[in-house]
Amino acid sequence: MIRQAVRSDAGKAVPLIVQAIGHLAFVLTGTNDIQEAASVLNDFFGQEDNRISYQNALVMEVEGELVGVAILYDGARARELDVPLESAAARKSGNSDYSIPTEPEVSEFYLDTLSVSPRYRGKGYGLKLIEAGCDRTGKLGHLRMALLVEIDKAAAKRLYERAGFRADYTKRIAGQEYFHMVRSLSGGEAQELSHRARQHAGAE
Repeated sequence: MIRQAVRSDAGKAVPLIVQAIGHLAFVLTGTNDIQEAASVLNDFFGQEDNRISYQNALVMEVEGELVGVAILYDGARARELDVPLESAAARKSGNSDYSIPTEPEVSEFYLDTLSVSPRYRGKGYGLKLIEAGCDRTGKLGHLRMALLVEIDKAAAKRLYERAGFRADYTKRIAGQEYFHMVRSLSGGEAQELSHRARQHAGAE
């Protein structure tokens, strides 16, 4: 089952997020201590209007256990969503000029993080989370979903290619090179998703 995350998912979701983003956990929090970084991200997951807020997360459950998480948001809001994390990181690091690099373009809905528990990999759960994310993207009226994947993560890149994403350029973030990958939702597909969403709302 894939559902909207809630605040109480933090304890299970944040370790999966840290697992996926690696060194970016330090960039987002202003600390080089992994436990401290995880604690900061745990706090922010339970808050609203920031990059890793539960508001932006979908989670997958298998037999009641949270085994996957996807974080996605409107690229046009990326800078706004980074400000709370950036302010906290500036205080934590003691650097008043601390800056978190903006990842998405303003024209895209952005898949920030995708993570599945190692015990549950190879079962197609990552693809299911991606499709759920694309479904949300279309229902919100967006026609373009994008993500960044590290250049040396060939298996991850193949996963996104199977989901219909294509690399269009490379981008350097915090010293690491990434492929920028995009999946276009046709106008008809997005309209159909939006129509289904209205029908569902009318049936409730």
